[in-house]
Amino acid sequence: MIDELRQHYTTAIGAEPVLHEMNTRDGKRMGVFEWPTGTTRLGVHLYASAGVGHFGPEGPGHAVELFTGVQPGGQDVLEAFSTMALNVRESGTMPQHGVFVAGDWKIIKDRKFTGWVLTERPDDFMPRLDLPGGHVVFLDALPVFPEEADYRHGNRTDDLFEIWEAKEVESWNLARELPTRIQPRPKGIGSWVGRVADLVRKP
Repeated sequence: MIDELRQHYTTAIGAEPVLHEMNTRDGKRMGVFEWPTGTTRLGVHLYASAGVGHFGPEGPGHAVELFTGVQPGGQDVLEAFSTMALNVRESGTMPQHGVFVAGDWKIIKDRKFTGWVLTERPDDFMPRLDLPGGHVVFLDALPVFPEEADYRHGNRTDDLFEIWEAKEVESWNLARELPTRIQPRPKGIGSWVGRVADLVRKP
C-alpha cells in the first residue's frame, strides 16, 4: 500500500515526499514520508506515516495513518514521529480524535513536548483514501506540552482545543509558549510517572 499512500499524500499536499524506513533495535519498522520546509506551499515541515495499520471493529479493510506539520523539523522530530506512530500501531487500539499518545520522558530531545494528541481536522486537508476492499482515514498528530497532557485529566480534549483557539496557539510551533490558562506543573518526575502508565489514553 506504500505506492497508494505516496500518490495520495502527493495529491493532497501538492509535492513529492521522501520515504524513510525507520527501524528499531528489536527489528520493528515504520515507514515515514517527509516534506522538508520549503518543499510545499504550507510553510511547515511535514511527516506522514506509512504502516500504522488496521484497527477496530470495521475489520481489516479499515486502516488509519497519521500525519503532522511542525516547525522546525529535523532528524529528532522524524524519529519522534516514527516512534509515536509505531507505538500507536503496537498498542493494538483504535486511534481516534482526542487520544493522547505518550512518549519517552522527552519525546523530542531537548524540547518541552512529551507527547501527541490525535485529531480529526475540520477541513478536507487529508481526505479519506478509498482502496479496493477497504479505506484509509488520516489523523493529525499535534505535539503537546506535558502540562497540556496533565490538563486532559479531568477535562475533555476539546476543552484544550478551545483554549488553543481562544489563545490563537500555534500548535505546529515547537518553540511556542504554554497557554496562560494552563499552569506549569510542579518540578520533579514523580507526578509525571503516574500519568504515563498508559501508552494511549482514551478521550
